[in-house]
Amino acid sequence: MVINLWRFRGLIVRNALHELRTRYAGSVGGYLWNVLVPLAQIIVFSTVFSVLMRQRLEERQIPGLASHLAFVVYLCSGLLPWNAFADTLARGVGSLVGHAGYLKKLPIPEQVFVTTDAAAGFFSALVAMGLFGVVAVLLGYGPYAEWLQALPALALFIAFALGLGLLLSCVNVFFRDVQPLMNVVLLLWFWLTPVVYLESIFDVSGLERLRWLLTLNPAYPFIRCFHISIFEHGIVPIGTWTACLLLALAANAAGYAALRRLRGEIRDAL
Repeated sequence: MVINLWRFRGLIVRNALHELRTRYAGSVGGYLWNVLVPLAQIIVFSTVFSVLMRQRLEERQIPGLASHLAFVVYLCSGLLPWNAFADTLARGVGSLVGHAGYLKKLPIPEQVFVTTDAAAGFFSALVAMGLFGVVAVLLGYGPYAEWLQALPALALFIAFALGLGLLLSCVNVFFRDVQPLMNVVLLLWFWLTPVVYLESIFDVSGLERLRWLLTLNPAYPFIRCFHISIFEHGIVPIGTWTACLLLALAANAAGYAALRRLRGEIRDAL
């Protein structure tokens, strides 16, 4: 798998950049929508939830973080990478079916198309998180050297989405309900992950017994990396990095195993 991706690395990068340029083709905003869409989501979520979460954030007294910016920074540090992950996974699931015309005519490895979606998601996330970093600094928060940890965390999170996307895209060729079902799963998964709420919500009466569910959420260690790096500007523990790496490797191993098993039937079924 790695050898094929390296052979077609130029095609992957070109197609990823082309996908970003043409994602909003025909619109007045053009490429700017890659920035405006996540920015609009941040503003909406910040407005809706800041009143509910501000007091709990103030109580944490994070050094160097103004209380009125606490929730916005917390939200952005988790929401932007989550959006990239969810978009990469959603596009990856439908990648093989969406590129059926190419797969039937050209001897291009199937994983190239899923990887192209992952590369586009990574580049888009870099733009959005770079914008957030600039805004945070202008508002008086940071910069901190610990923020750089978000780059490998983002790469691992997108790699995790790549592996899951490859696995599910193979299944989606034969069961087309996988793609719409994944949209529902991503919605539920989002609200089961501490992105717009604090983990401390599980400390209130009646929810303590549910905190262990976070350990079963494969997205949790990735989101935790971003919260530690950006919101808390601390050092991510080696155990968290290890969990992220193992999840990314396991997802890609499962995806490639499914591709090898089904490769002989995929192009016939498209």
